[in-house]
Amino acid sequence: MIEPALHEEARRALRDRLRGLPVSGELPTRIARLRLLLEELGVHCDDTPDLHDLDAILLASARGTDALIASRLDDDQRLMAYARLIARLLLGELHAPLGAMMEYADEASALSKREREDERMVRALANAIVDGRLDAAPRPIYEDVPRLTLAFTPRTAARSTLGGFHLWSDYWYKRSGTYRRWRARPDVSHAITRVVGALDRAPIAHAT
Repeated sequence: MIEPALHEEARRALRDRLRGLPVSGELPTRIARLRLLLEELGVHCDDTPDLHDLDAILLASARGTDALIASRLDDDQRLMAYARLIARLLLGELHAPLGAMMEYADEASALSKREREDERMVRALANAIVDGRLDAAPRPIYEDVPRLTLAFTPRTAARSTLGGFHLWSDYWYKRSGTYRRWRARPDVSHAITRVVGALDRAPIAHAT
């Protein structure tokens, strides 16, 4: 069986750390925070002059996981590149002993329609990370949420309804640019937070 390079425990740790990550400070400081976040998960980060059409690439091999970032990037681009690498790890699966995830300098450089759709989704989540507004993305991406189940009590029915709501939001976020733009609006994020609070007043337990 091919093992994922980032196991569920590490993915959960990444999500937990990301929620509490400060977004203040100068660009070099913010870049260093994101780089450290990756390195704490065992991802070795390094700059390289060899990337021309790519901003960054994640490589999984027998020796571990490496992130290569184009040395030509300025600080704004570098911050976004690290945010996109983190978004890619949250949204996709990187498998050892040999796997790669590529961050294109231009969205149109992606080879297929599926790759371009994935790229737009990763960039949307990366923007939420850079802006310090994870609430602009569906909650299942950055925290554990209730699951859609058959429910028979008012409490479990409410949590099951919430699970279905999250599932629907996650589905459309992955497939619709219009939905991603709508979901990123502060008024929409605020309304969704109120709905979540109404349906699930108890702390959300980690999924098993």
